[in-house]
Amino acid sequence: MLPHKHTKEGVLNEKLALKKLLTYMKSVYKIPQKIKGLSDERKRKPIPLFNIVMPVLIFLMLQYESFHTIFSAPESMEKRLKNCIRGKIPKVDAVRDLLSRIDPKEIEEIHAQTIDVLKRNRVFREGTIGGYVAAGIDGVELFSSTKKSCPDCLSRKNGTRKTEYFHRSVVCMTVGKSPHVIFGQEMLKPRDGSEKDEGELTGAKRLIRHLKKRHGHFADVIMADALYLNAPFINTLKECGLETVIRLKDERRLLFQDAES
Repeated sequence: MLPHKHTKEGVLNEKLALKKLLTYMKSVYKIPQKIKGLSDERKRKPIPLFNIVMPVLIFLMLQYESFHTIFSAPESMEKRLKNCIRGKIPKVDAVRDLLSRIDPKEIEEIHAQTIDVLKRNRVFREGTIGGYVAAGIDGVELFSSTKKSCPDCLSRKNGTRKTEYFHRSVVCMTVGKSPHVIFGQEMLKPRDGSEKDEGELTGAKRLIRHLKKRHGHFADVIMADALYLNAPFINTLKECGLETVIRLKDERRLLFQDAES
């Protein structure tokens, strides 16, 4: 996490960290250049796409909590971003409008190319835990509402028996030594969205196969919780040349006894 304390020292540290970050993004990963190549489906383009997407990316990496607060006062951001953005900083409505139109597949490809560079540069040559590249896999809920929904939403009944719409995905990322890198994310589709455990497992198997196909041997060990103690999932890992470490719940302690005997 880069510092963003509201002190003279914090501001200086943030400037230095931001300058170093931008240098790597441009010279090693070519991310600014790739952002400029994104499709722009807006009819009116008063602010260039780059001037919207780049600040969003930077503030995500700086872990600012509220985009609304940042982009509601764009004038105060211009000095901070003067080394990477030329021209106006967008307001929150312009950010919302553009992000709703960007093709996620293009963003996913930029991310995949970044992983390719990490592998090519052997960032994880010493492993993340004990000489092995270890990655965790788990489900995460991204959004829920009883009022808003889209065709890709999953659905369930909440405590008051109202239909609740939500998005959930399975994420795989490195654990152990820094940097902590997200290898990929797989959205659960409506047909996977029952309240049974199989929904997350189905997405996890799809994600592992996709990462293997796209990146080859991306990790050595996959770490997961007790939900993933499932033969089809473990077989998928074996097919992809991956080992696994799974944390068991207390009620499954008899499995330990069986393994020891």
